[in-house]
Amino acid sequence: MPKLVESICAYIDANPRDVGAYVDAASAIAQSREDGAIDHSDNQMVLSRLQDAIRCGWASLQQLESLGDCYRTVITVDARVDFDSFAQAMELDRDPKSRLWLPRRSKLWRLYKELQWFETNPKAEFLSVSMPPRTAKSSTCCMAMAWHSGRDPLHSNLVVAHSDALTDHFYNQVLEFITDPRYRFSEIFPEAKLVEKSAEYESLTLGERRSYPSITCRSISGTLTGAVEVGEGGWLYADDLVKDIEEARSPVRLEKKWANYVNQCYDRRKTGAKQLMVGTRWDVNDPIGRMSRLHEGEEGFHTLVIPALDPDTGESNFEYEYGVGFSTEYYIDMKRTTDSATYAAKYDGDPIVREGQLFPPDSLERYLSLPDEAPTRTVAVVDTKGVGTDYCAMPVAMQFASVPGKWFIADALCDNSVPKVVNRRVASMIASDGVQVARFESNSAGGTVADSIQKALTDMGALCSVQKKYTMSNKETRILAASPWIINNCVFRDPSLYETNSDYGRFMSQVTGFSLDSKNAHDDAPDALSMLADMLSKSVKAKAVPVKRPF
Repeated sequence: MPKLVESICAYIDANPRDVGAYVDAASAIAQSREDGAIDHSDNQMVLSRLQDAIRCGWASLQQLESLGDCYRTVITVDARVDFDSFAQAMELDRDPKSRLWLPRRSKLWRLYKELQWFETNPKAEFLSVSMPPRTAKSSTCCMAMAWHSGRDPLHSNLVVAHSDALTDHFYNQVLEFITDPRYRFSEIFPEAKLVEKSAEYESLTLGERRSYPSITCRSISGTLTGAVEVGEGGWLYADDLVKDIEEARSPVRLEKKWANYVNQCYDRRKTGAKQLMVGTRWDVNDPIGRMSRLHEGEEGFHTLVIPALDPDTGESNFEYEYGVGFSTEYYIDMKRTTDSATYAAKYDGDPIVREGQLFPPDSLERYLSLPDEAPTRTVAVVDTKGVGTDYCAMPVAMQFASVPGKWFIADALCDNSVPKVVNRRVASMIASDGVQVARFESNSAGGTVADSIQKALTDMGALCSVQKKYTMSNKETRILAASPWIINNCVFRDPSLYETNSDYGRFMSQVTGFSLDSKNAHDDAPDALSMLADMLSKSVKAKAVPVKRPF
């Protein structure tokens, strides 16, 4: 067959307008599939000549249709052995602007090469991938999982992530690739029919029913014993095991995450199973880092890191076609507005050890629920918003009679929207949380903000004493001075009680990320807590003292 294809290609080179020769070449490639002797190099020889013929402009409409059919046939055959061809063939019938792969293909070529190596090289055991957020790394890897499952439907594979919501997304995305008629999976792998699926258990089986599904998706904290294994040649695909930077800053939580991965996922592998680990490199001791160090230098272990900006040209590595990527200007702006440690982890795939961390997550006391009683006092402090990307930060602290000496940070606002929106939200939160006393930093425009909030609260019928306090001390100095009081007296929500991108999540990210030894892009939340410490540690309570009656 190779000699036949080579002969036809040689004839095409001499007679490039003979459409019949292209049809013969496509027929030879189709026959190689029937014979189980697909040759990627032969396929590429034919595909390149078909592309030239289609682009040259000499073909009539009828000839173009014939050439297009030939191209469709050949790339569908090649899709069984080559991931790039698979990703293209899957989306041949989709609008070019809606496609996942082609608009990103040139920029993600390194990812293609690594995934191709990972699937087809018998010595491949481990691949880690780190790229900036929203650059289609997970979607591409889910498509690669569909390709892998089509190539051998009898493999058992496991997909894990930090939460059920994320694994549910992966399950639905892989299911869409396999079953949605907009994709051509069934034409590429007609033998890999879907025979069973379960949204409840996030599993699907291709080819034939058996003990373990083809693909099972589970959160790292979910139950896996007896439900899944990663068979020989199967993939253990771990994507975003670490939820966010706050979790990464906690050595205790990272150690627990590693133990869960090893004891619930890694030990489900059989001999010959492979590991694909994808995610933001938040910390040198995250699961990707620890697994990489264990096998550093071994032949079957590859690591792929694609930074946001090319280190040689300074240009974006992810400015895709049709405007679906991110420009150089976008990443330069993110670098300017994000602290260096966070930017390095999220956008450069470069985890660093953050020194001088004043509020490590493990040092903060947490609560799962507030005491079952009405608070005796509810206060708030407001670090008002300055200009640009500055945040307005407001913790709401409650004290309860059953827990003397502790202040529960029951709510928090952390918003850098326009002042009008922020001020409206501040007034609303003060009213809804029943804040009795609210102290505003009166530096800059803070005094004016306090007056407008007082008026808004009066109009709402909310009873709250609004105070103003001018601060003169250095911000870092007062945060440092207040840190012992904050650690010893404040009780924060457990991380399970808030989302990363919520006000409370942003507030806690600024608190736990504050460092004395590096630049802090946003320190409004820890500064607000220092104001709270100043307000509550210096407050004087009235005390009744018996005295002799004067008459």
